[in-house]
Amino acid sequence: MARLASKADTLRALFARSGNQCAFPGCTQSVVNSKNKFIAQVCHIEAASEGGERFNAASNDEYRRSYDNLVIFCYPHHIETDDTDEYTTECLRKIKLDHEQQFLKSDFKIDEAELQKLVSEMQLYWSNIDRLNQVEHYNLDSGLAMEVNGQASFDEVIADAHNAVSGIEALLNRLRESDEALVEDLNILLELKNIPESTFTDVPYYQKTFENRNWESHNLGTPNWLLSLRIALTHIEVKYLSEYLKTNSNDNSARNKLDMAKQKLESYAVSAMHVD
Repeated sequence: MARLASKADTLRALFARSGNQCAFPGCTQSVVNSKNKFIAQVCHIEAASEGGERFNAASNDEYRRSYDNLVIFCYPHHIETDDTDEYTTECLRKIKLDHEQQFLKSDFKIDEAELQKLVSEMQLYWSNIDRLNQVEHYNLDSGLAMEVNGQASFDEVIADAHNAVSGIEALLNRLRESDEALVEDLNILLELKNIPESTFTDVPYYQKTFENRNWESHNLGTPNWLLSLRIALTHIEVKYLSEYLKTNSNDNSARNKLDMAKQKLESYAVSAMHVD
């Protein structure tokens, strides 16, 4: 998967709190020069893609390009922080926090033209996704190609994810009902062949593979994994919307969605339990 470029709003906030200085302790190197040219590097605390420094496989692409995971270093200090033994994830997060605390009231702004250059990669990427899906898909004429909409909003993507979870749940419920009907189906088959049910009374219950087929998967595994997935999706909503509102504080719709997502996650935090 191609790495996701950072969003303009995220970068705008990052530069505003940089004080136009490299975040490395003691460094005063400007990140934007007198000609409004960006001469530093936007760096990931946890790498944007596998193989990079401090890559966290348990994370997700939205977090990897989020404000909390980005810090601006001059080029030499970016190279220096590639030493992951010395510059751990926790170390870089502290460096970022300490640096930005100095410039909370900073009014520094990067030139919008330069900002747009930094995000142009993402615009090209999504255009390429739409072209691949709508024009170059291997089985475009089959009517079976799945849609990958590069223009979908975050709200649309998260809604699709929740709908997919509900679809998986419905499918698993049908499989559970089918397994529960196995004994009845077997008895009907035995009757058609004039085989009495009593033929199997001496077979131990644990060898009657038609009874309680996949019971643990249906009654323990399925609800536990579905709940875990719903919690993760709600967690993503809270993370994303809180980042978005840092630079879009007047978006009341996003604020309402964040409040609802926070309440849901709080409910999960205090009450969610594994079925056992």
